[in-house]
Amino acid sequence: MRDSLPKLLTISDVAEILVCSRRNVYGLIEKGELPYIQTGVSKGYRIDPEDLAAFIQTHKQQKEGAKPRALRPPLKHLKL
Repeated sequence: MRDSLPKLLTISDVAEILVCSRRNVYGLIEKGELPYIQTGVSKGYRIDPEDLAAFIQTHKQQKEGAKPRALRPPLKHLKL
């Protein structure tokens, strides 16, 4: 049965995957945006990889019809 259970991720694992700080991951947990499993009495949080994948999927953003930024005209010299 142990082989059928997913390997749970630590806060550090999640921070590395999301390329953010551990504090940011704790913030996502506290805001209820990222489901977690609490191990023990202390803040031993673990994240199911499927929950992390779902979080990433729901937070993907893509601009539709995005146009390339126009080049700025060259700056003119200021006369003082």
